[in-house]
Amino acid sequence: MRKYAFISPIILIFLWFALSYLHLVSPLLLPSPVSTVKRLLEVLFSGDLIPDIKATGYRWAAGYALGILAGVPIGITLGLSKRLYESVEFLLDFFRSLPVTALFPLFLLAFGIGDGSKIAMVFASAIFVIILNSAYGVQHATKTRIKMAKSFGATDWQIFRMIVFFESLPGTLVGMRVALSLSLIVVIVSEMFIGTKFGLGQRIFDAYSRNYVAELYAVVLFIGIIGYLLNKIFVRFEQRVVFWAGR
Repeated sequence: MRKYAFISPIILIFLWFALSYLHLVSPLLLPSPVSTVKRLLEVLFSGDLIPDIKATGYRWAAGYALGILAGVPIGITLGLSKRLYESVEFLLDFFRSLPVTALFPLFLLAFGIGDGSKIAMVFASAIFVIILNSAYGVQHATKTRIKMAKSFGATDWQIFRMIVFFESLPGTLVGMRVALSLSLIVVIVSEMFIGTKFGLGQRIFDAYSRNYVAELYAVVLFIGIIGYLLNKIFVRFEQRVVFWAGR
């Protein structure tokens, strides 16, 4: 299947060239691919984009890491107790369904206009997805292996450490991968809504405000590439960690 991976990007680039050079769309709305890539290379090699990348990367990494550190233990704990999970299932689904970006005024009131509010939004976007997937992974651990371990006299801690934990890993990692992409989107949007001195979201907003269309598309293209690479790296990591999944 990998030999077909470049078909959709090639089609997208071809359509972009066609729309731009046939003047089917105004340059004010869609700059040419050449001018967009040229502008992206300019801001990258000049170092002009580096402060924005660092600021966004810090906010995203901090919120995402906190979401993992809190979400995985909570999810595993809930997964081990059916009654406990059922008692909080409504709250988890409720908060997961709320669009975090629509609640940014609440984050502003609670954490101010600094990095704290942006990190908190990233954390909120990641933690519920991770909790639910971790709990799901524990709940769907292979019952046959657990019964066999009990028949051989294994303790609850041994069963959890040797069976349940590893059985839950695929679900946990899926939640982390979904949260990765979602949290990246949230940190960009939070920078656009709340505002900041540096950040890729702020860079997009500034380019829009000044009508720098090529730069706007250049930054969006860069974010898309970064998101794609992060997801691919995580998939490779996931395949190495849970190499037995699906076998």
